[in-house]
Amino acid sequence: MKLQSKALLGTASVLALFASAASTTPANAQASAATRPIYFGGSTLASEAFRQIFDCYSHGIVGSGTAYSDGFQFGTAATPGIIPTTCNTIATTQVNGLYAGVGSGNGVRGFIANNPQQWYGGTITPPGSGTATVTAYLPALQPSLIDLANKGTPTTVFGSYPYPRVDAGLSDSPLAIASGATTLTTVSIGLTPTQGWMVPSTSPTTYVTLANLTVSSATSTVSYNPTAFGPVIQIPAFEVNVAIAVNTGGLDQNHSAVARTGTTLPGTQNDQGAAIQLTAGQLCAIYSGLVTDWNDTTANKVPYLTRGHDPAQAGDGQPALGAFSDANGKPTGSGTDAYSSTSKAITIVYRSDGSGTSFILTNYLKSVCPLLDPNDNNKYVSIFGAANLPSNNFSALISNVNAFRTNGSTITSTWIGANGSGGVASAVSANDAAKGGRVGYVSADFTFPYTTTVAGVTAPLSAALQNEQLRIAGTTVPDNTTPTTLEFIAPTPGGALAAWSDTRLRATATTWTWADFNIYNNTFTATTTQGGLVLFGQSVLPLNNVAGGYPLSGTTFLDLYSCYSTTAGVAPDSNRVTSLVNFLSWYYGTSDTRPTTVMQRAGFNPVPAGYSSLIRSKYLNSLASTRIAAGGTAGTGCASASGAL
Repeated sequence: MKLQSKALLGTASVLALFASAASTTPANAQASAATRPIYFGGSTLASEAFRQIFDCYSHGIVGSGTAYSDGFQFGTAATPGIIPTTCNTIATTQVNGLYAGVGSGNGVRGFIANNPQQWYGGTITPPGSGTATVTAYLPALQPSLIDLANKGTPTTVFGSYPYPRVDAGLSDSPLAIASGATTLTTVSIGLTPTQGWMVPSTSPTTYVTLANLTVSSATSTVSYNPTAFGPVIQIPAFEVNVAIAVNTGGLDQNHSAVARTGTTLPGTQNDQGAAIQLTAGQLCAIYSGLVTDWNDTTANKVPYLTRGHDPAQAGDGQPALGAFSDANGKPTGSGTDAYSSTSKAITIVYRSDGSGTSFILTNYLKSVCPLLDPNDNNKYVSIFGAANLPSNNFSALISNVNAFRTNGSTITSTWIGANGSGGVASAVSANDAAKGGRVGYVSADFTFPYTTTVAGVTAPLSAALQNEQLRIAGTTVPDNTTPTTLEFIAPTPGGALAAWSDTRLRATATTWTWADFNIYNNTFTATTTQGGLVLFGQSVLPLNNVAGGYPLSGTTFLDLYSCYSTTAGVAPDSNRVTSLVNFLSWYYGTSDTRPTTVMQRAGFNPVPAGYSSLIRSKYLNSLASTRIAAGGTAGTGCASASGAL
């Protein structure tokens, strides 16, 4: 049994991580006065943003982890990685938030099992029998996951890993009940020892890691325990963008590129999405394996949709065929060029571990691509419309390409798997000529200018994408005659805000449960028409019809328990619920703009006001019967619950 996870954010390889992890000096160490912990783990997409959010809340920077050029620090400049100095004026919270970037799959696994040992990093495959020894088990060290500058007493509070408990799991894909099950389930594996995988060394500023971990062949299916934990809570943490990361090395005729004009302020479109502008047709052609070379100029090869502002007008919203190079119009005169004057392979870099980022990408591909090829002439319906998508595992898409694309296995054999968002970003990079032509997908904060360096290499640039509003308005290819104008949409906070403002998304309601917060289940009804198309069942976000709406938008979900134990478990904590609720009330509140500032500097955007208002009233209001509470609290759903350990 192979258990997938997001792994090792910001690391080029597992071996490199462990070769250097035995003695690491904290970067920008600055202890806070925090004495109370809250423990989060999961999504690598959200990891850097939450590290900064926690640092702002406690106005102290966690002091362990690898140094990197954008190392989180306080400052006045509105630049990536800089936490506003105004965070220092937050009333003393005494809370130190710790975050383990283990990926969406493992984040959910630890949450459902209520077991912090399931927040391992990488992919662990239990042996067929007996036990086996593995070394790829730690979360990503970037961003910091323990705090050697403020280890606490005992040091297991802040200074060691695994964490002593689970307070919240984070995932970019929604929780889902397996077919035939009545509650959430996961597969839990046996790991020995259960603590001490990372501990302080004799030096006050370094740590040591366990040489190996014993994995048992015995696995168990664990179900979420509503009797003990109360109802599941699944709420969106913020609006996110998945950026198409590209290395344009070797693309010597890339006319759709836009000259970048600055490096400081995220949100400036000339600095995001400027590397190349890609149509929906090009993305579908790339990820289906239909087009594999930037030099491709074959006529009538790539499916696309004609403009569609008037459903009654003949030809609008109709499938058509063109060349992959049609979007690369010459800046002067007429005609188009291949992006590369000589053969240059398009090499996809994908998440090889279980990834909510893969879910967001494949949700987009499933919603958009079959519309371009409704008769399946180019196998888009077969590849993208299959029941195994959307998926946390990119391997599902690879299987579909292998099955339905001529010579599919030969095509996908050149694609590169990487662990974690940082692994994909570093495998794409920006200035490594050997990586020219590569295309990947990561959260926007792993691309320039939100960060400049990932795992020691230059962070990749990102692409601007065409959305349905542009297609319907007739912008089926970018206008390349103005080299400083970005016509397609960049992965900015504003792009996410616009996408989430589509009025076809459901309005929040007080009757919502955890499943209703799943933004991806906002789908079109059978009577929906848009741009010459009849839509039914497709997800709204990828097909948003809003000016400036980035089509590869989604969210990271916070998975919480309704009921928490404050008296039992490895780390009994009478302040546990107070610490968690106070943090969430600040995070989702309306009176403090600092959470918004931090998340927007990371490329994300706050959830809509309707969401945050419902979250506050339903789960954080001290008078609500549905509020997060300690086990045994009268007047809540936790009255007879013992609470999550």
